[in-house]
Amino acid sequence: MIESNHTAALRELAYRYAQAVDRRDWTMLAALFTLDASLQGPGFSLDGRNAIVAGMGAMVQYRVTQHHVHNQLAEFDGASARVETYCVAHHLYEHESGTRKLDWGIRYQDRCICEGRDWRFAQRVLVVDWTQDLPAQE
Repeated sequence: MIESNHTAALRELAYRYAQAVDRRDWTMLAALFTLDASLQGPGFSLDGRNAIVAGMGAMVQYRVTQHHVHNQLAEFDGASARVETYCVAHHLYEHESGTRKLDWGIRYQDRCICEGRDWRFAQRVLVVDWTQDLPAQE
């Protein structure tokens, strides 16, 4: 089944995004987006691969992050797909009161395009459904 191969590839794309962000691997991150891609979320909008990579540099405000990718649904239309991926993202950061853990319940709403043999994000919209900010227990 070709579609199941594409489904697996889109799932891997979501995993690689999480890995690139958590490792602060901006070269890997850049390879996941089309040249003219956009990334939008609460309070930000980045247009173009270079702007996305530069904007994601803001992640350095967190000492460490961990993105846990969960369920994903995709609808295909030839070499493009509409994809929704659930994720819980954990962010550790320093505050005057000590280390804190900021958690986000995220739904990524993506438009992906197959370029050659590789799927890439053409548009990624980060929808935050919930947050919690707690003292971290290390």
